[in-house]
Amino acid sequence: MESIDNVLVVLGDDRQQAALVLAKAQTLAAATGARLHAVRIVYEGIADLNASAIDAATDLKTFILQAEETITAEMVEPLRQQQAADIETATLWNPRSWEGVLHAAEQAEADLIIKAATQHGRFGDVIRTPDDWNLLRGASMPVMLVKPQSWVEAPLLLCALDAFDDRHDDLNLALLRDSAALANALQGELHLVVAYPLFERWVGELGSVRNYDEIRREVETEIRNRVVSLAESAGVSYERLYADEGPVEYVVSALAESLKAEVVVVGTHARQGLKGMLLGNTSERLVHHLTTDILTIHAPTSN
Repeated sequence: MESIDNVLVVLGDDRQQAALVLAKAQTLAAATGARLHAVRIVYEGIADLNASAIDAATDLKTFILQAEETITAEMVEPLRQQQAADIETATLWNPRSWEGVLHAAEQAEADLIIKAATQHGRFGDVIRTPDDWNLLRGASMPVMLVKPQSWVEAPLLLCALDAFDDRHDDLNLALLRDSAALANALQGELHLVVAYPLFERWVGELGSVRNYDEIRREVETEIRNRVVSLAESAGVSYERLYADEGPVEYVVSALAESLKAEVVVVGTHARQGLKGMLLGNTSERLVHHLTTDILTIHAPTSN
C-alpha cells in the first residue's frame, strides 16, 4: 500500500454517508495521486424470477440497474464538481455485496478498498456486518472501514504490532511502512502499540514466581529494542511507542479511545483455501472491539 494507484470506494444507499466516505477517499487520492473508482452493489430478489418469466426478469433487472446507476452518478457528481476529481463509477448486480466489491476491486486493480463501517442507528455504535467480515477475510489488498465523519486535522494513527514472534516480521514491516505512508498522506502522527501477556514469564518455566515489576521492565525493554530494530529496517519513524500488558483487543481499543486515534492499523495473515476464510483469532477479536476507522493489512505472500 506504500504506492497507491487505485482506490475502490464502496458506496451504500445513504447519500450523506457516501459523501463523507468519498471525501476521505479524495483526501487520500489528493495526497497519493491515486485514481478513485466508486462502486455500488445492488440486488433485488424480485428480479430473479423463474425460467418462465425470464424476459420480465431481465427487463426488470435492466430497469433497476439503470435507476441505480443514476443514483451512483448523483452521489459522485458533487465531488467531481468541487474537486475536479477523476472518478470512475460502476453499479454492479450481486446478491452478495462483498463478492461484488471484491470483483470490482479486481477489475479496478485496487490497491485499497475504503468502505463505511455499519453503524447502529439507535446507539451510534460501529458494528461489523457479515458483509464487512467477508470483505475483510476475502480481500487480498488493504481494506479500510471508516466511520461516516470527517478526519480531524493532523490525525493520530495507531499501529498495532506483534513484537514477540519472528515469524511476524514481514507483517510488522508491512504494517510499519503502510502506517507511515498513511500518516504522511494525512499529515498526521504515527504511534505504535504492542500488547503483551506477562503471566507466563512472571510464573516462569518451572512455576516459580518471579518479581512482577522486574519482569515487566524486562519485557518492555525487549519490546522497545525489538520495535526500534523493526522501524529501522522499515525506514520508518514514529512519535511514540506504547507497551502495555493485557489482551491485545482490550489494550489497543482502550488506547485508541484514550488517544482519540482516527485510524487503527492492524495486521492479518492472508491464507489460501479454507484458512483464507479466517482473519485469525487475534485480528478478529481486535477488529470486533474497535470503534475507530480501521485499516487491515495482509502479510506479504512469499512466491
